[in-house]
Amino acid sequence: MDEAKPPLPIAVIDLETGGLDPHHDPILQIGLVLGDVVPGCCEVESEWSTMVRLRRPWSPYGARHIHGIRRHRLLFAPPIREALNELTRRCGTRRIVAHNVAFDWGFLSHAAQQQHVALPTGDRLCTLELSRSLDPERTMSHRLADIARRAGVEHSRAHDALADARTTASVLAHLLAKQDQR
Repeated sequence: MDEAKPPLPIAVIDLETGGLDPHHDPILQIGLVLGDVVPGCCEVESEWSTMVRLRRPWSPYGARHIHGIRRHRLLFAPPIREALNELTRRCGTRRIVAHNVAFDWGFLSHAAQQQHVALPTGDRLCTLELSRSLDPERTMSHRLADIARRAGVEHSRAHDALADARTTASVLAHLLAKQDQR
């Protein structure tokens, strides 16, 4: 008889950035979903999102046609140091989850190093890598929107950090269930 798996406490993080280079491009928005993954679903405990103030008010901030963030939303947002401290406080020791965790963690690590801020200490789990591991022949797309569609998860407002974190949390539960079936 199989014992029920204990809930997996997670902190799902998603970022919107002003480009692809963590050394030159800013973090614009942070989205966070805290919850527990139980068989087949993610029970959401809380959510948090913040815009992040630009370093200089008129510095470039990336492709607005992709992320949809207007400059005025960033002008009076919290500075990156404050946002990182709040993110770390909220995450605690939960397992960190992201879709393409290497990308998001690269931005967070660089910003934390620049600001002398500690990041969350939980282990990291990547839904992109997990999805790819379930499709070793690479016959499917592993974009978040495509994984969500296959899992029957609604994915509205792509490129909004909180909406993408919500989708990632739901997709994670689906992917872990598929992994357990193997």
